[in-house]
Amino acid sequence: MGASEYIMHGPSEGVSDDTDEANSAVKIVGGNVFVELDPDHPGFQDEGYRARRNEIAKIALEWNEMSMDDRRTKKIPHAPYSEDEDAVWAAIMERITPVHEKYACSAYLENAKDLGLPNDRIPQLQEVSEKLEEMTGFRQEPVGGLVHPKTFHTALANKVFLSTQYIRHSSRPFYTPEPDVVHELVGHTAMLGVPKWAELNILFGEADMRTESDAAINRLGSVYWYIMEFGACRENDRVKAVGPGLLSSFGEMEHACTSGKGCGENEACVCDPSVEYKTPDFEEMETKPYDVTKYQPVLFVWDSFEEMYEKTKEFVINWGTDNDPRKDLHK
Repeated sequence: MGASEYIMHGPSEGVSDDTDEANSAVKIVGGNVFVELDPDHPGFQDEGYRARRNEIAKIALEWNEMSMDDRRTKKIPHAPYSEDEDAVWAAIMERITPVHEKYACSAYLENAKDLGLPNDRIPQLQEVSEKLEEMTGFRQEPVGGLVHPKTFHTALANKVFLSTQYIRHSSRPFYTPEPDVVHELVGHTAMLGVPKWAELNILFGEADMRTESDAAINRLGSVYWYIMEFGACRENDRVKAVGPGLLSSFGEMEHACTSGKGCGENEACVCDPSVEYKTPDFEEMETKPYDVTKYQPVLFVWDSFEEMYEKTKEFVINWGTDNDPRKDLHK
């Protein structure tokens, strides 16, 4: 999200076993794994940070080369986090926790507590995956960066969430130009502990698998964005964050849930001064453009989490089937 806290998973992200695009920022040079960073990346000139990024990417690449059986039985190797990086995590958790208490939906608060993410250090993916699997059957697997959409959604259909492990640079603890481990764990993983949310992710994955045209995949991906990344609902007449894109960003969460009244109050804000709340409309979601570099100016707000679950479930189950009134657009 540009100068905001996070750039989120878009519908064009997902890991391909068939192409070199599985880790789009990761290259193999002379047999060594190398992560390409833009010159304006906060960690570009930090050799220690870049070495850790390379090692974390190597973990993902080697994991990707394993058989499916090995992925289910072997443990994910530990990522090499520094004390400074643990301190970044701690600073974010200190700042985001009270915002969650105020603006996160109740389903998130209950399940985030059960997931038990530590406040003082970055948890290893293996330990979080084991706890998540106990809760909803979902597992996590490492990826080195942006990944192919078909593989991302196929993984969801198989109860696997593909997760990055690196964290933003310590010089900018409240900024990242790419989705990092904070977004993955604080946002996506905590919500995947909610059984109904986990079910919707599986259903989106299954819908993607039976979708053939790029146009239809883009439509489905756009619906995923507006619900499964930036969804919101009302609780006691107040707007609450549901989507991981909001839940992993203290700045955007407050901005979204106050209709922009908090705009400009933190250094991450690059948004319009207000948020438009709209009644959820799947047909509109399918084609409505969005900008991943800014706080979202439009939110589709459901009357309740239950309404979001029931209507989205019906929509995705019917996607592209004979029960779909817009079947021809969704094939």
